[in-house]
Amino acid sequence: MALARSYLSPDEFALFCATAPRDQWHHIRTLELLPPRYRTDREVARAALLHDAGKGYIHLHERVIYVLFAAVAPRLLQWCTRREGRGTLGALYRIRHHGCIAVALLQPLGTSARELTLIARHHDPDKADPALVALVDADDRA
Repeated sequence: MALARSYLSPDEFALFCATAPRDQWHHIRTLELLPPRYRTDREVARAALLHDAGKGYIHLHERVIYVLFAAVAPRLLQWCTRREGRGTLGALYRIRHHGCIAVALLQPLGTSARELTLIARHHDPDKADPALVALVDADDRA
């Protein structure tokens, strides 16, 4: 937690802490798995710590439902995630749209444009951006 606190503003750290403990660990692990060149790039490191902040707190059963629907019923998942909501449907929406949600939450906090781009695109990488490729790779391995 001290590592995350050292990179993030108090408001950003609050968003980090609002995620489930397993997601907090995933954020830190993503940072640790970045190549050294990007681990020392403050904006890439911060994006690693915030890339899933848009999910908020996701319970394990909600994550399992999302993964199962994605595997066996993708059209049902698409229907379930078409709008914001409460409870499990809200969690499914947040999982599917977490990059955009994170950007909307972080932009008013003064998060840099580069960090917002990395966060928004971390599931749709631009192969021309080596920092984004490194973030995606670290995210996948974390």
